[in-house]
Amino acid sequence: MRLEIEVLDGNQKGKRISLTNGLIFGRRTNDLVFADDLIGDSHAILMIDHRNTWNIECLEPNLVRIGLSELKRIALIPGLVFHFGQTGFKVVEKGEAQAISWSTGLINWLKENTAPKKNSDIFFFLKPVRLTFVQGPQFEEFLTIAYGPRVLGFNNLDLNLTDPTAPNQVARFFQVGEQAYIENLCGDKALINSKSFDQHPIQDDDQLKIGSTIIELSILK
Repeated sequence: MRLEIEVLDGNQKGKRISLTNGLIFGRRTNDLVFADDLIGDSHAILMIDHRNTWNIECLEPNLVRIGLSELKRIALIPGLVFHFGQTGFKVVEKGEAQAISWSTGLINWLKENTAPKKNSDIFFFLKPVRLTFVQGPQFEEFLTIAYGPRVLGFNNLDLNLTDPTAPNQVARFFQVGEQAYIENLCGDKALINSKSFDQHPIQDDDQLKIGSTIIELSILK
């Protein structure tokens, strides 16, 4: 059985160390260097004994920690976790798959599978827009729009209306400078303050009527 040592923390986290007789762990060595102030300049040495057992022996005055115990020398067995200072290590079988978290795996995948850069028209409203339903199937419900552009409509995956008399795309919410606007996407089926419109700068107490639904628009300050 061939063993390796996996670094669990610090600047070399994830590194696999092959067992080499005479290898020195420390902060200032020619072998393995760890950015941990609690590790000695030359902290410990990796050795194989006459029984072909791998050991780590600490160099004075350093110690190795296993759980709550501090020792001068340890024998390496699969699964053993030990610490020098604040840096953890684990003895693993060579070729054993490294265990990584879901988030780490996702980050690694994204780094290896970069998507082409695309310009985005997403923005944040300087002052969010509040939609309060004052008539219709969603009476007394409200929606708050903090970013855009957003599209409102029946059975719409963005801003959903449950009123089946409304089109799938009723209106689009966007911003020019500091002013929030509503754009008509369904012609004379939508009215603002009982009037037809193409684009309208949103003001407090504006009312959007579509089918049996009336929505009061306001700007959150």
